[in-house]
Amino acid sequence: MSVKDSTITTETDANYKLTRPRTTRMRRTWMFAWKAVSAEDMKRLLNFFTKVGTFDSFILRNWIDGRDYEVRFAEPLQDWQEDYPIGWYGSLKFEEV
Repeated sequence: MSVKDSTITTETDANYKLTRPRTTRMRRTWMFAWKAVSAEDMKRLLNFFTKVGTFDSFILRNWIDGRDYEVRFAEPLQDWQEDYPIGWYGSLKFEEV
């Protein structure tokens, strides 16, 4: 998990550092990795990604804290590999909307 800081920082001539929040919200991103993904599940993932791409949001149930978040894919599907006969493995990165 990563949390994007929204702080704006300015340094004065007297060498003081002034800070303030740019926004009241700090966006989170999550990266999850999978291994041994079946061919059927990989096909479902590809179909879903084709539908939403990195442009559309959806609800993700985060199994770490059990909460639902509105997210989008933070990057395209990339670097997935098939380890035959075990299955596919790779990672997905999600950003909070």
